[in-house]
Amino acid sequence: MIQFTICVLHVDDMSKALSFYRDTLGLPIRYAYETYVEFDLTPATLALHQTEKPYDSTRGVGIFLIVENVDALVAQLQQKGLAPIQPPADQDFGYRTAMYMDPFGNRIEFASSLPQAS
Repeated sequence: MIQFTICVLHVDDMSKALSFYRDTLGLPIRYAYETYVEFDLTPATLALHQTEKPYDSTRGVGIFLIVENVDALVAQLQQKGLAPIQPPADQDFGYRTAMYMDPFGNRIEFASSLPQAS
């Protein structure tokens, strides 16, 4: 099962983006960092990620999808001839992720929760 959780919009002016999404649309902020902001649209999240040139490597959209086992999914996709642009790796935000690019330049990041340290 794949669960949709986050849509990421790449922007080159965070101040202008916040003015629109937070101030004009009134979206509630969940996390706010200098170059990354998440809006709480439960059950999903809309995120803004500031990049210098958002359209050089992507059309500006990325989605974050939760899967049970990202390594198993990567193996299945490799059997279909699809290789990740970023292979599976543990992230400091609590997920193991792998990233793909669709035929149109949009990024798709698959993620599995890492075990909690005790």
